[in-house]
Amino acid sequence: MSGMSDKRGMNDPRQIGDDLLILFPYDRRPTARQVRAACETADFVDADGPELVNGRGHAHIAVVDGISLQRSGLVFDLVGLAPGPAIPVPELGGRGSGGGDIVPSRTLAASLRLGPHISAGRNSLAVLREWFAITQGIATHFDAVMICWTPGGVAIPIDKLGPHLAEWDARGQVPVSLLASFPYTLDGAIQSHGLRYFTGQEFRIESPLVGAEETPLARLLFSHLFFAGTQEETGQLTAPDGHALRLQPSDNGRYVRVWPG
Repeated sequence: MSGMSDKRGMNDPRQIGDDLLILFPYDRRPTARQVRAACETADFVDADGPELVNGRGHAHIAVVDGISLQRSGLVFDLVGLAPGPAIPVPELGGRGSGGGDIVPSRTLAASLRLGPHISAGRNSLAVLREWFAITQGIATHFDAVMICWTPGGVAIPIDKLGPHLAEWDARGQVPVSLLASFPYTLDGAIQSHGLRYFTGQEFRIESPLVGAEETPLARLLFSHLFFAGTQEETGQLTAPDGHALRLQPSDNGRYVRVWPG
């Protein structure tokens, strides 16, 4: 199968968005000062950096709502801290993938953004692992409710995040359950939500392939295309049950359509 990766349709890696959110109880968002104090003894961060205002450098007359943090030589910006405005939580259907309810009136979000110097490395599993690790540390220390990976429409309660990360470490595979969701479409297909962040395309498992065992197939396709990149030519892949699959880019290049054979 084609492994071309021209990043057609991908978000500009220089753009830094609110991709990984930490949801706190409504009145429990920490301040930058509290995060800095926690960094003195915490094992989830190596060093704290400058305070931030609106995600940028410190301005003495403005309210500090963020702080830079360093882990394993990588810099992340934690923004949306109290007493500044919270980060908006996107619509995720009201329910996280781990079974927790998202109630906007009861939670407020902060965002852990990639630092500018590592934003282009967001496809790296090493960067992603450190990103989630520091998020888990902050969320656990400050009694957050859940985390949200917004590009994939994924929300996971804090008490269920640890097992996901442990499995990631044990297997060393793409952490599909943290990065993607697979909703049904109106025409009976299954469409990925989250792959576009990495490759510029989502995939569709067309209705002839949809059955009782679609989850292993969706996970296989996500992992395969995560590494293969943007697809411009029709190719083949073997399903978990041994059957041949045809992977065909759509005419507009936005999807990889998956058919039998």
